[in-house]
Amino acid sequence: MKNTYRIKKTQVLKYILKKGVYNTQKYLVIHYTKNDINPKFNHLAVCVSKKNGNSVERNKLKRWAREVYKTEESKLKKGYNIVILYKKTTTIENLDFNIIKNDIMNCFKELKLYE
Repeated sequence: MKNTYRIKKTQVLKYILKKGVYNTQKYLVIHYTKNDINPKFNHLAVCVSKKNGNSVERNKLKRWAREVYKTEESKLKKGYNIVILYKKTTTIENLDFNIIKNDIMNCFKELKLYE
């Protein structure tokens, strides 16, 4: 992820979730806001609830989301704060990487984050 920083502050996450534009798919929700401070880079956070499984399953979901973002990063517009939030009903048993990839790409297309 060359042109992306991680969002680590809780205040920033809460702001994006409260004020941002969002789109919902079957397994996840993507929120975003415009980043006026650093328009050459995107800021990304991936959030998974403890209700989604144990730590191994949650980390796998986060890795999948980051990998999809990394492959699509060159096609995305710059200057946004993006939060990928998995729904609490999402479990790893009925998913694979391609399903998550399709959900994330559909969200990006509907939110018009592609250049």
